Amino acid sequence: MVRYDPPLRDYHFLLHEVFDVCQEMTTLGFEEFDQEFVDTMIDEWAKFCKEVWLPTNAVGDEEGAKLSKGVVTTPSGFKEAWAAAVEGSWFATVCEPEHGGMGLPLCFRNTMDEFAISTNMALAAIGALCLGVYDLISEYGIGCLRSLYSPKVATGEWCGTMCLTEPHCGTDLGLIYSKATPMGDGSYRIKGTKLFITGGEHDLSDNIIHMVLAKLPDAPEGTKGISLFLVPKYLPADYVSGLPEDCSDQLAAEINGVGCSSIEEKMGLHGQPTCAMNFDDSVGWLVGELNMGMKLMFEMMNRERLATGMMGLGLGEIAYQNALDWCKERRQGRDLKGVNDPTEEADNILVHPDVRRMLLRVKANNEGSRALGIWIGTLLDQMKRGEGEVQEAAEALVAVLTPVAKAHMTDLGMDSTNDCIQVMGGAGYIRESSVEQFYRDVRIAAIWEGTNGIQALDLVGRKIAPNLGRHLRPLLWPILEFIEENRDIEGMAEFTKPLYQGVRGLQQVTLLLMSEGMANAHFLAAGATDYCRYFGNIMLSYLWARMAKVCLEKQGDDMFYDAKLATARIFFERIYPETISLAAKIQAGHHNLMTYPEAMM
Repeated sequence: MVRYDPPLRDYHFLLHEVFDVCQEMTTLGFEEFDQEFVDTMIDEWAKFCKEVWLPTNAVGDEEGAKLSKGVVTTPSGFKEAWAAAVEGSWFATVCEPEHGGMGLPLCFRNTMDEFAISTNMALAAIGALCLGVYDLISEYGIGCLRSLYSPKVATGEWCGTMCLTEPHCGTDLGLIYSKATPMGDGSYRIKGTKLFITGGEHDLSDNIIHMVLAKLPDAPEGTKGISLFLVPKYLPADYVSGLPEDCSDQLAAEINGVGCSSIEEKMGLHGQPTCAMNFDDSVGWLVGELNMGMKLMFEMMNRERLATGMMGLGLGEIAYQNALDWCKERRQGRDLKGVNDPTEEADNILVHPDVRRMLLRVKANNEGSRALGIWIGTLLDQMKRGEGEVQEAAEALVAVLTPVAKAHMTDLGMDSTNDCIQVMGGAGYIRESSVEQFYRDVRIAAIWEGTNGIQALDLVGRKIAPNLGRHLRPLLWPILEFIEENRDIEGMAEFTKPLYQGVRGLQQVTLLLMSEGMANAHFLAAGATDYCRYFGNIMLSYLWARMAKVCLEKQGDDMFYDAKLATARIFFERIYPETISLAAKIQAGHHNLMTYPEAMM
């Protein structure tokens, strides 16, 4: 039986003691977002996920989604679990009130993500896509599209997808073949095939709203000629032609030329259908302006990248809890320093340093990633609601932190679930433990929304290099100020000193990448992944230092703070030092990689 206890105490600590989110949200106009309200919402959502979604997770993995004659059926219990979330208005919490939402801050969305992912990542990923589609329609859809589709997608009553990849192209979307033919009445006919479409076809909702990238016949070459179109699975029942003015939300009996030809057999995430979708003269409508599809899709992808980063945390957390439970019961050998429990034939395996090494590494990375998720969530709200310098700083920080969060947190998710299998040995490898499912499920997160290598290239090539590292200033200067303000506080030196060294090291490797990489793109690309991980470790170091400051003031009052301080020390002493080896790999450059003869590979 899989155990999951939502980390509520940790969220209360982060929201109210480390980041003081309620005060920050009040300044941004969320007057009702007080501590009691926040805690109630989080506690209730956590309870819902544990009681309603978690029981469907293993079933989803075992049964998988099924395709028959173009119709996809989700595993037992999925429809009911989804419907319960719709009925409880959980999907709409951060959507606008005019669309049936509660208008809550975006930082609450990140909190919701973790609990949902831990309990059923297959459903959680579809939910995240719905919110991304909602964002695009509500911001860029013309009035009639907003009024018809936004409320339904906001609540999850209708679902949404993102249709980018085609059989012959993935990352290089400038090569897409999908065509959009204008009909002269405001509508377009969409024709083409899209691959790897998460939730492209299923039975969770009555309608599915596809956001499709396509080109007009006379569009410019490459990505500059891509436009974005809203293509529903079913048109309104009373739709005739043109734009869906005054159409009801009653659906036509016939599908709008949208078909699923296959679903992928995958390593993990079996409960979620990954579809090949065919659009055969499907009716669609332009979202945003012509030839601006890539810009709009990247806006959606950036949000999805943050949600994907939370997948590493969500599955790392539930894997940790179940591996820890197993280790507490498992007896194997004796403590190397002598018998620990003479009443038993063997000692609990938690007496072994290597077991603790792996478990505590997972714990430290999980808790650091959770803090990163909350921090970025508050920045998203500042970016959306803030003004002047506050908004500008938030935009700069989110731009830099998005690829880091996506890549680093999903890499850590793979590391963490792998460690949890390892500490359990053969028991972790078999299905009965369920931990092996978390490893298989999280593996896609490092590939989704642009592989982690692409995220690293985005960080160095688009966020850092064009401005010669100046985008780091809004990030690093506040960290240096934090170090200066707290370095003399009793107990803080063990955290601020290595953090300072790490920040200075980040500045130095950034300068190296800029100076060498501007002259040779291979140097920049060869060091990108190691730089991204270095960057991620520094961000978690900063957040652990902030958490440690709070806990130093309260140690001894509550075991929670003592444990948090002990975990901070684990991070700084056993995880943070990898920055030294990462710096060495960055400095090694590209020569040994690019001169290696292809014939010898």
